[in-house]
Amino acid sequence: MMKCVLVVLLLFMTTAIPAELIPDQMVTWSNFSFVTCIAIGHDFVFFGTTEGILRYHRFERTWYTPITISDGLPSNDISRMAASPDDAVLYIETTQGIYRYDFMFEQWFSESEIPPEFYVSSGVPAQMPRFYMPFEYSMPTIGVISDKNLRDFRVTAYVNGDFNMIYSAAWGLGPLLVDGRDFETKVATYGLVQKRVDAIYKDGDSLWIGGNEGNNSVSDFQTRFGVTCFNLKENTFQWFEPRYINGFDSEIIYDITGDEDDIYFAGQNGVTVLTKKDKSFFTLNIGDGLPDNEATAVAIRNDSLWIGTARGLALYHPSIKTVNIVGRRLLGDLFITDVHIAKDKLIIGTTKGAYYIDFVSKLTGRLKDPEGDLGGEIRHISQFDNEVLISTEYGLTTINMLTEKARSVPHMSGPGGTYAAAANDKLYVGITGQGLQIVTREENRRNVLNQEDGLPSIDINALLADGKYLWIGSAEGLTRFYWLDPRRVD
Repeated sequence: MMKCVLVVLLLFMTTAIPAELIPDQMVTWSNFSFVTCIAIGHDFVFFGTTEGILRYHRFERTWYTPITISDGLPSNDISRMAASPDDAVLYIETTQGIYRYDFMFEQWFSESEIPPEFYVSSGVPAQMPRFYMPFEYSMPTIGVISDKNLRDFRVTAYVNGDFNMIYSAAWGLGPLLVDGRDFETKVATYGLVQKRVDAIYKDGDSLWIGGNEGNNSVSDFQTRFGVTCFNLKENTFQWFEPRYINGFDSEIIYDITGDEDDIYFAGQNGVTVLTKKDKSFFTLNIGDGLPDNEATAVAIRNDSLWIGTARGLALYHPSIKTVNIVGRRLLGDLFITDVHIAKDKLIIGTTKGAYYIDFVSKLTGRLKDPEGDLGGEIRHISQFDNEVLISTEYGLTTINMLTEKARSVPHMSGPGGTYAAAANDKLYVGITGQGLQIVTREENRRNVLNQEDGLPSIDINALLADGKYLWIGSAEGLTRFYWLDPRRVD
């Protein structure tokens, strides 16, 4: 009888957390700069942060995909961790409780405590050594790291590992990899400079990521704002912080595009141009000919950069560096919400309808559809093959550029409309107030994805189709969604 009671009690204490997440279907990257604790297993070092868990393979010396709520993590805010010596299980403590992750079964279990035999404190020792920092950083005071912009980052976690390695972290700076023999230190930047994502652009193997989170008036030096470049091939991150870069005038970024020579950032204070060759920056604003300092959208065609602003449309020629206001007769000083190149046309979204400029016929006009949805607020314009997707306050309208026929996508209409959309040959995906709306092309079947499906937030701001993946920008970070996963059932 006693044995039965013990078995029942054990089952109660290690209850599996219900989850129907498909492993690796969604992976989320966020701002992992605020490290709270560290745990070491056999192959991996785990860095617990306020936004999830980082995994560093200490023999391969590379980062693996992070563990977040997209993987079923009950809470992203980690306070303590412990790893088994064989990397089989990971114990975490969060504001929601204590949990154990079983890597074999890929499932979380609720626990009552972290086993003492696995737990190693990652608190900073009273007599920690002085780290020898790379260029741009220094440790003027033991336990405090300063950068070239006179910001201080306090060391918050420290663990002695095997093979003369120390794994540490500084609050707001992120993980530190320290050689235990000479204390030479590497700042292991991984993740986004800021977690909110409103704009995503793919340039070869790199994703450029920006968002509407910056604020030049913020004086908290440990809170960073700016643009992240995520090199997908090398799995590395580079941060660009406008307040510390001459010629980069906007922390708030609305749209990003580029060509072979330059990357263009449309932001609150104009369009910033990054010249790839010499990594220099300069910004176009009202003084250079823009109709308004607030640049809302950009699209590139040949030697022409089309710029949408809060008060009309402009055209910039990179080769001769001139800006002209265009479309006054067609658009006046309307607020431009998006611009998109589709075949030989420029599609222009505004707060009062959709317009076009035909580069071949030189004709201009207003786009129309049977339901009249294109006469309202246009939120976003994207494209799949010959089909242009226009997200409006009423729903999602598509236009076939070959037949010029417009139609509404079923299930995308309703209160709030659609904020942005993407498509492939099987699916339409749109952002709605309920989350990510998915509609199959053939059967018109509908499914809505939210946090229960691995999304870190339903406050979604951007979508980018990239082959088998869909990149999702939200208030909580950047999510890679394997939307062609054959295991999916929509």
